[in-house]
Amino acid sequence: MSSPTPPPHAPDDRARAYADAGRTPPAPRYDGGRPSQSLGLIAFLAATAAVVVGVVLAVLAGIQAGGLQQYAGFDGQNDPTTFPADASQKAIAASVLGIAAFAVYGIFALWGFIQGIVAAVKNRGRGWGFAAVAISVLGGIAVIVAFVGGIGIGVGSGA
Repeated sequence: MSSPTPPPHAPDDRARAYADAGRTPPAPRYDGGRPSQSLGLIAFLAATAAVVVGVVLAVLAGIQAGGLQQYAGFDGQNDPTTFPADASQKAIAASVLGIAAFAVYGIFALWGFIQGIVAAVKNRGRGWGFAAVAISVLGGIAVIVAFVGGIGIGVGSGA
């Protein structure tokens, strides 16, 4: 009797079956696979609000500060005790508005800057995040120019 030839061995799939045994399966996505863009969009809106509100307050502060020019002496030395009440009110308004302009800009721009970086790194609104970072960084120039422009308006109108 001849011995029958054994059947061919089945391929050994154990190596492939256990290749992913130690890995955690990815979390299911319910949004079609695209990450949400809202993180970058919120950063962009915060940075834009920082610049817009900062510019408006800076122009108002500059107008008030420019209106004080009419009380300046030729030598640059003034006695604040001889100023009328109107000048004191303008000086207080210029100070408060100037501080508010740069504080509001600083807080919202920092928020937009940090959140924009996070959005760009996590790919959750990368384009919006890059725009937020750029606006946050360059918006300070716009606020300073608005303040100086407001001073020019205040000096020119004699307000």
